[in-house]
Amino acid sequence: MVVKTGAFLKETSYKVVAVMFFGKREVGRFPTREQAEWRAKELNEWAERNPRGYIQYLVRPVEEPSED
Repeated sequence: MVVKTGAFLKETSYKVVAVMFFGKREVGRFPTREQAEWRAKELNEWAERNPRGYIQYLVRPVEEPSED
């Protein structure tokens, strides 16, 4: 998705995050939200069959560091 902010365009990408008992870990980045959601769904199905401490896989937008 392209977001127009001011005079320039910013590309938005998404990441899949593994939420665990002891924190979070990024497991992948994708150019579209649909791709990220598809991968998170696959990983959640796998985690149900093979539990190893991962609670859930979530999709989050990638937050680029600000250039201030």
